[in-house]
Amino acid sequence: MIILNTQGIVLKAVRYEENDVILTIFTRKLGKIAAMAKGAKKNKSSLLSSAQLFSYSNYTLKKQGNMYRVSQSDVIKSFYDLSYDLEAFSYATYITKLVESSTLENQTNNRLFVLLAQTLYLYTQDNVDKKFITRAFELKFLDYIGFKPVVNRCSSCGEKKSNEYMFNAYEGGILCKACSGIFEENMKIDITTVKLMEYILSNDILRCSKAKVSKYITYELQRILKQYLMIYVDNINFKSLHLLQELENNNGVDKGE
Repeated sequence: MIILNTQGIVLKAVRYEENDVILTIFTRKLGKIAAMAKGAKKNKSSLLSSAQLFSYSNYTLKKQGNMYRVSQSDVIKSFYDLSYDLEAFSYATYITKLVESSTLENQTNNRLFVLLAQTLYLYTQDNVDKKFITRAFELKFLDYIGFKPVVNRCSSCGEKKSNEYMFNAYEGGILCKACSGIFEENMKIDITTVKLMEYILSNDILRCSKAKVSKYITYELQRILKQYLMIYVDNINFKSLHLLQELENNNGVDKGE
C-alpha cells in the first residue's frame, strides 16, 4: 500500500453515504486527486475540519485502487470564515472551480498551488480589494496553465514602443495601432491596464494585493479576461459571480470612477 504525506486544498466535497465525504483535493505532490474521508461528517471526527471546502491541510493519504483515502490530517488554515462573507465566498468558490475544471488529475503545478493558497488567504483580509485580487488570480492562473496573454509587446509584430494598443483575445494579447487594423474582434484597452497586467505577471499575488487600482481599470481587466478565459479555458463557470453582479447592479454600483 502506498502512503504519502502532502499539503492540499479541498476544491470540492461531496457527501457519500451517511458520514463519509469524497474530496477533490489539489495537492502539492500529486496535483488534483480524489480522496475518501471516512467518517468525516461525524461531529467528533478528526477529519471534520480538513474535509471542508477550501480547507488547507497536511494530509496523509493511502492509495486504494483509483482513489486515495485520507487516514490523517492536520489543518494549516481552514478558511471556514469565508462562508460568512458573500463576496469572499463567491470569489473563493469561483477560483476553486476554475482550478478544479482546468487541471488534470495527478499533474502537479506548484506555482498554481501557492497562488490558490495565497489568494484564499487574501480573501480573508478586510483591507483587500477582492474584485481586483480575483482579476489578478485569473491572469496569473492563465500564465501557470500555459495560456499567458502577450502584454509586453504587440502579439503580431512584436512592437514594444507603442503608446496605444488594442487587445485581441483570439490573437493572444495586445496589438499595436498598425496591427490592430488587420484583425477583427479587437477590444479597447487603456495603457494603464496593459502596464498593470505586466506588473501582475511579474510579481506574486501578495505584492499585487498592495496595488491601488481604480474601479475603471479593474472593470476593464475583468471585461478583457472574461473573454480571454472563455476562449482558452474549457467548461468555465461564472455562476458563483452572477449573484454578486446582480447585487452590484441593484445597488447601483458604478463600473468606474
